[in-house]
This record gives sequence, C-alpha cells and structure tokens, in this order.
Amino acid sequence: MKASPVSFLLALFVLTIAAQGQQPQSKPDFSGTWVFNAQKSAPKWTPPSSMTLHIDQKDPQVRLTRTQVYDDKSYGWDLDILADGQKEVVQNSSLYTANIRMYWQGNSLVLDQKITASDGTKATDVVTYSLSPDGGTLQAVEHQATGGAKATTSKWVYEKQAQQPQAQ
Repeated sequence: MKASPVSFLLALFVLTIAAQGQQPQSKPDFSGTWVFNAQKSAPKWTPPSSMTLHIDQKDPQVRLTRTQVYDDKSYGWDLDILADGQKEVVQNSSLYTANIRMYWQGNSLVLDQKITASDGTKATDVVTYSLSPDGGTLQAVEHQATGGAKATTSKWVYEKQAQQPQAQ
C-alpha cells in the first residue's frame, strides 16, 4: 500500500513539531569550591591531610584549581581546558608531561590524562566527576594505570563549600 502525499506531509509535520519540543539537555554546573571529605572517600593511597578543588565552569571552558596539603606542605595544580574532547592541553614539569583532554559523558565531566614521566614511564589517569542530585556533593572516580601494572580505582568525595556573603 502506497502512502498518500497528505499522510506523508502530516507525518513530516508531526515529526517536525516533536523535534522542536525537544530542547538540548543542559549540563550540570560544577562551579564552586569543593572541600575533600576523607571519611566518604576511598583512595588507593594515603590521602592528603586536606584538599580543596575550585571549579569555574563557563561551557565549554572549565578551569580547575586544586590545592593538596601533605605534612604541612601545600601543592597546587591548575588547568584551563575546553570540555569538548578535542582540544588537548599539554602540561610540562621536570617530573612529567601530561596530555590532557576533557569531555562530557552524559551528566559527568571526564578528565582524561596521558602521562609520560621523565624516565619514560607511561601512565593514564581518567577522572570522572559527577554531582549529587542536590548539587552539594562532588564525586570523582579516578582510574589510574602505570606501565604494565594493574589499574587502580580511587573514589574522592568533596562537599560544596558555602559561598561567603559579599562585603558591601
């Protein structure tokens, strides 16, 4: 049975209306200052005594600033990146070179690093960030693999720090 031109146009009209009703899903906003919660976390190595992660997200631009404290010594790390999976940021230090990409996987933000140590050892570090439904907790699940060693998975949990009122 052959479809009539009228039924074809009617079907096309219905599909067009349905497509217009579907809005692109907005991504969650990870912006804020996040404080490490050691009791809720499950790292595979000794965690820092304190850690703060600041995220400034203005899609597709994401800026991460992390401060970790070990034995009263503070270590900082910064990253400015596009969360498009295409643009790669290369960070160099005397200890390593990291090729970093960031992309969305559903409502999770993924940080994907390929690391080469100064001695040539290769490693991967993939961190998947997700928010709790109320937006008050950030979970980072980190998968690391170095050389031929077995991969490890750590869970890092952060609580959102309340914003301080602006002084007038």
